[in-house]
Amino acid sequence: MNVRFIDTSIIMNLLEIPEKCQDREIVKNEFNKAIETGDTLILPVSTIIESGNHIAHIGNGSIRREKALKFKEFLENTANNKAPWQLYGTELKNDDLLYIAKEFPDKALTLNMGIGDLSIIRFYEKYKENVPAIGKIMIWSTDIHLQPYSEDMTMKRRRNK
Repeated sequence: MNVRFIDTSIIMNLLEIPEKCQDREIVKNEFNKAIETGDTLILPVSTIIESGNHIAHIGNGSIRREKALKFKEFLENTANNKAPWQLYGTELKNDDLLYIAKEFPDKALTLNMGIGDLSIIRFYEKYKENVPAIGKIMIWSTDIHLQPYSEDMTMKRRRNK
């Protein structure tokens, strides 16, 4: 089983959000490939929040409305289990908040990384710990600072037995 945590940058390209979709063709092709191969797609709550914020700040009102309606469809499909991804990371617990608080100052300073990215990383790590039989797992992003989060867990699982 291959798992992809979807970052906001991917949603921006899938929705073709102005000035945030420079990689739309690559992302759409990879998205179609991921669906064809049966990858498990994970949509973190922070991706939803960040995506909604980006859409709300589109300068052109008619484009903002068009993209908001498309995103509304994404959200409804997610809630009704009709989307190609599943919602994950809906519960931020004290230990999650403490992890994010600890990491934030250094990550903000050295990588310009925000709370949304840190929460994606946190839930990516928790998913790896809690879900057995993962093959390859990654944070799927066009952001350079999130691309290193990719591992082949197949061999690690075998060695642990």
